Amino acid sequence: MLSGSSVLSIFLGMGSAKVLAVVLQPAGYGYYGLLQSFVGLTTLFAGLGMATGLVRLGAGAATRNDEVALASLRRGAWLLFGGLGSLALVLLFFFRMALSRWALGSPDHGKTILLLGIALLFTVAGNIQIGTLNAYHRVGALAKYGVVNTLVGALITMGAIVIWRTQGIVPAVIGGAVATWGVSRYFLQREMGPARVRPSPSDTLDAAWSLLRFGGPYTASMLVGTGVQLALPIVILHLLSTDSVGYYRAAVGISVGYLGFLITAMGQDYYPRLSAVSDQPSALIKLINEQHRLVMILAVPMILGTLAVVPFLVPLVYSLKFGPTVEILEWQMIGDLFKFSSWTMSFAILARCGSTVYFLSELSGGIFHLLATWLCVRWFGLPGLGIGFLVAYIMYYLVVWAFIRREIPLIWTASNKKMILAATAAALIVRILPSTRFANFRTPVGLALALIASIPSLFLISREFLIPKEMETGIRPTDLTNQPVVTSEGPTSSN
Repeated sequence: MLSGSSVLSIFLGMGSAKVLAVVLQPAGYGYYGLLQSFVGLTTLFAGLGMATGLVRLGAGAATRNDEVALASLRRGAWLLFGGLGSLALVLLFFFRMALSRWALGSPDHGKTILLLGIALLFTVAGNIQIGTLNAYHRVGALAKYGVVNTLVGALITMGAIVIWRTQGIVPAVIGGAVATWGVSRYFLQREMGPARVRPSPSDTLDAAWSLLRFGGPYTASMLVGTGVQLALPIVILHLLSTDSVGYYRAAVGISVGYLGFLITAMGQDYYPRLSAVSDQPSALIKLINEQHRLVMILAVPMILGTLAVVPFLVPLVYSLKFGPTVEILEWQMIGDLFKFSSWTMSFAILARCGSTVYFLSELSGGIFHLLATWLCVRWFGLPGLGIGFLVAYIMYYLVVWAFIRREIPLIWTASNKKMILAATAAALIVRILPSTRFANFRTPVGLALALIASIPSLFLISREFLIPKEMETGIRPTDLTNQPVVTSEGPTSSN
């Protein structure tokens, strides 16, 4: 359900990106990306991990049908929103000039910084509502929300840009945030309605304090992990130019968009399930391997196929003026293999380990990302943005593997090992071909490799995920194959 809704969202997003790229050109598209990055970063501060905290603390309560705990968490989150949102607006007002110089390269955009405070508040409020739905594990509602939110947001964004062109960039960012809040509120009210019980003030304060204790370390972890990635456009602005920010944002738009359904599913389905079994090592090992297998089955054919047609895809999705995006995107797509593989483990660290462990893993990833980007841009210029992405996620993969192995005796199944190695080799072949005398065969070879990968993937999906064999045997096929079996000597593969 989440994957299907995300595919529709991808196509809607591509239409919006095309309009923005043609109307705004690389410099305007880069400015739009800088505003989005600023809103994303400030949302991390003002949101203080409340959406994730609602899932972490509320998933178990929802399983137990503990309505008092759930109602307390919901009210506690809105209590924190009021305080943190007010503080954020005050800080934006007093530091608007300094923030303008840092985020937009000039102190002349103080008014813009203040207007972005509106987008900040609506984004945080929308995230709280989405987190509430996620805590109840309402997957169907989340899937519908994804499509409707993308559609409404795309219409608002395209309308503002087409009517006011570059003057419409700020209204577009604010309008998208308001759409997120409005659509999430509609689905929350439709699915859950108001809290079924009225918690006492002491219960509300206790819940708010629990969210605060979780959110503080979590936000610190996000700032050094996700926060670094959100800040990269600003770093690129200072290293290169606004046009370069546009090229980078265009590459990220495709590398994130074409596999956006996996990001959505991991956050809204995989993480709640991990949280529910966080104290059961054998169940965690099984779930991590199962999720990694599913990610590889879905992602590898798409990565190889998209990598094969990148030179044609970028002008189609954006315009011919975005040519430098191609080389950045090619390296990023190889890095996606390690990104999604590492995320299957990092979500488990978040669900299982203490906040200090998660912070250290994210801090390592953030340092790797900044350092790799800076060095690779110095050495390779604009393409270094993509090369740095690949290097950073290889290092991050190794870090999260080391951290999760300290907690549980995780071992990849044989099929998981084969898939990641074969996928990496195939992607490198497609990337290297243009540098050889076989450059003209790059696209046919890439499409052939994608087809080779997709045939067994479709077979495995139909056999293990679509056909309800448990109705016939009472046992899921994935319970019998390619799963680690925990024995007294540790986990081993059932293969």
